[in-house]
Amino acid sequence: MFSKIVKNQRSKGILLAVTGAILWGINGTFVDLVFSTLKAPVEWVVGTRLLGAGIIILLYSILIKKEKIFSIFKSSKDMSILFLFALIGMSGCQYLFFLSIEKNGAGLATILQFTSPIFIYLYLVLKKEKKMFLQELFYIMLTFLGVFLVVTRGNLTKLDVNILGLLIGIGSAIGVTFYTLQPRRILKKYGSSVVVGWGMLIGGGVFQFVHPIWQPGFNIDKKVILYMGFIIVIGTAVSFCCYLGSLNYIEASLSNITAALEPLVANILTPLLLNQILPPIQIIGIGIVLLSVLLFANFSEKNRKNESLKLNK
Repeated sequence: MFSKIVKNQRSKGILLAVTGAILWGINGTFVDLVFSTLKAPVEWVVGTRLLGAGIIILLYSILIKKEKIFSIFKSSKDMSILFLFALIGMSGCQYLFFLSIEKNGAGLATILQFTSPIFIYLYLVLKKEKKMFLQELFYIMLTFLGVFLVVTRGNLTKLDVNILGLLIGIGSAIGVTFYTLQPRRILKKYGSSVVVGWGMLIGGGVFQFVHPIWQPGFNIDKKVILYMGFIIVIGTAVSFCCYLGSLNYIEASLSNITAALEPLVANILTPLLLNQILPPIQIIGIGIVLLSVLLFANFSEKNRKNESLKLNK
């Protein structure tokens, strides 16, 4: 049954995007624990997770997939795309998101980062890679409404807004837009594991000049190793490969809107771990997001089929 599903390229793309989003959501809980209970510096966490995940992904590319990971450096054009992806998209987005959490808290930071589908949608429309449909815009806004209800429980007074944090949060959304759209050419040419692996390794390497991995600034114990191990392997390496790998099968706007599952998982997992009951407003928000993502995917699929029929006539 599963093999029949993955044979459908579009289903495979959606499955990869959803898996990446869910893993990001679980990862968010571990990141919160590292910041709140262990008091780890933002720069050290970002640099360590990118560097560690980059090494793991590149080893996987060489040993398991038997890929030639250095071939990307033979083209100066591809190499420049890779470095921009690593420095602006990968490390820039990660750093800005964590800074946004530090300034305004995870609730508002998550909402701001998930405005990225708007930037992606507008970019694709302006570049004439996609036609504008009001119905798709409505589904995107509906997704934001659902995420807002889940993260804030419908109470704006819980959000202590810092203007600098607001701008940083929007910057993280632009970062998501950048790393979703900018590497599409080299992703198709070299594969997601090579591109993501080098992107993380280069980005993590740059952070070693800011806050080296060997100078954490806090006590490293078994708990830190456990949390960071999950963050690096599952929450970063596997999740990013799933998300960027989905771009080989589905359009960027659809892949990105499915990533709205991340804050849902993060906000569901925490109360479950603490044996708390989800309030009705959050349950409604979860339903709105799931419904809007399904409607968006269905509407997008119909448009894709209509376009292909026109081309075949």
